[in-house]
Amino acid sequence: MRINTNISAIVSNNALQKAQNALSTSIERLSSGYKLNSSLDDPAGCAISEKMRMQIRGLDQANNNASDGVSVLNTAEGAMAEIQSMLTRLKELTVQAANDVNSDNERRSIQEEINNINSEIDRISDQTEFNTQSLINGNLTRRVYSDYQGVNQLECTDNFVAGIYGITVTSDARQAVAVASSTITMTDTQVIGEGQAGGININGYIVDIEAGDTLDTVMGKIVTGMNYAGGSAFTIVDPYSNDTKTNGTEYAGYVPATTYNSTYLVMMTNQYGSDQKLNITCDNQELANLLGMPAAYNDEVIAEGTDVTADFSTVTESGVTSRVGFENSAVMSTKGTIITITDVNNKEFVLDVPGNVSGTVFNDKTRSSGKSQVLTAGSAEEINQEVTDVGTLSVHIGANQDQVIIINVPEISTYTLKTEHINVMTGYTAQLSIDIVDDAITKLNKVRSQLGAYENRFEHTENNLDVSSENLTKALSVMTDTDMAEEMTEYTSYTVMTQAATSILSQANQRPAEVLQILNQ
Repeated sequence: MRINTNISAIVSNNALQKAQNALSTSIERLSSGYKLNSSLDDPAGCAISEKMRMQIRGLDQANNNASDGVSVLNTAEGAMAEIQSMLTRLKELTVQAANDVNSDNERRSIQEEINNINSEIDRISDQTEFNTQSLINGNLTRRVYSDYQGVNQLECTDNFVAGIYGITVTSDARQAVAVASSTITMTDTQVIGEGQAGGININGYIVDIEAGDTLDTVMGKIVTGMNYAGGSAFTIVDPYSNDTKTNGTEYAGYVPATTYNSTYLVMMTNQYGSDQKLNITCDNQELANLLGMPAAYNDEVIAEGTDVTADFSTVTESGVTSRVGFENSAVMSTKGTIITITDVNNKEFVLDVPGNVSGTVFNDKTRSSGKSQVLTAGSAEEINQEVTDVGTLSVHIGANQDQVIIINVPEISTYTLKTEHINVMTGYTAQLSIDIVDDAITKLNKVRSQLGAYENRFEHTENNLDVSSENLTKALSVMTDTDMAEEMTEYTSYTVMTQAATSILSQANQRPAEVLQILNQ
């Protein structure tokens, strides 16, 4: 027996410390509800659980993001629904205007309402926002950039991958242009006589030239009449000089004259393409001669526009020629200045090119079957459209990097719907307008269908995120949450062990005193 070192007390104390530590851990687990309260409890488990916890928080936020995406789509579709109502009204108005029982005044009233509807469509397009971010004015679809100024990308479906796509314009589109056969012989001081008065019929719209009209008055009436008919009228000095590269396309490449006398009268549509026509007649021979009309007396002159001519750009490498960007299965079509490329899997690539890309010079005075003849062929001009992965709306729907859904909301405006130049002042243009409105309604329905598909996708995404978060939370609970029944058993055991160790330690501390009994004998 020893009195310097109480081994029994040391052993009892160590056992008591272990029991108290275990009891403290058990109390912490019972009071917090977690069995992992620090990395000391389970270093590997703590690392795994924290990673899972961050994943769950990310999934929950992704769910909120998906809800925001649905809100964005709902806002955009709400605006489109109102635009569709206005297109329906445009359909009614164009059908009404196509009825020839309407007078010019009635058609003007219809045209005024159409103009106001178009203005409201553009206002909604510009001002529809979500959290100050514009939705349908084209900001969410600007992922294509051109190397040629003035080219507008109208459509680029999501399944076009990033890269360069090349198109070569070989001949420009043309408006329907009619140039007078001779110069204006009426002088500035001359007035229309009784025998010279008559009517000029432009696509069914009658311009009444009355006795006493001066040259300025006559030209003012013709200009106004062409505006109503969806076109322009002006005079030029040289009927064979139209340079769209230098002079621009506003006057079909011509330079307007500053005076009317001894110049050629030009009448043209504002729009391009083979569906643009000018039917012009004059019911007075002498009046036609005075103005050098592009129509002889009672002879109908039909001026017809032409569509742009284009092809796929190609590149040759190692003796193999291939298209720039586009697959060999892609098919190209043109209408006016619009170039449309379609491919398998519903791929669609649509762009609007300026009317002076190749610089084609036309002979508008000598037409063949209504179409202006090519006076000087332009140069083939390559247009490269760069498709990028930026510019669209990216909704982050996952807890990790690049887990996104890309929303592509095309521009919805009178420009993209092609209703901005709707003209119903004549029966011919009213008939054209019906088709334009039908195409606009079809396009808008397609976009709304696309938004609906996005909304359904987000709904499935939210459901998946809910399930993923639920399962991860369950796994985290198994790893970190305290099993209260099991822990209470442990707690009771450690409590008893602590009490026992305390009692034994007390007895062990008394053992050195027993040595005194030996010394006292």
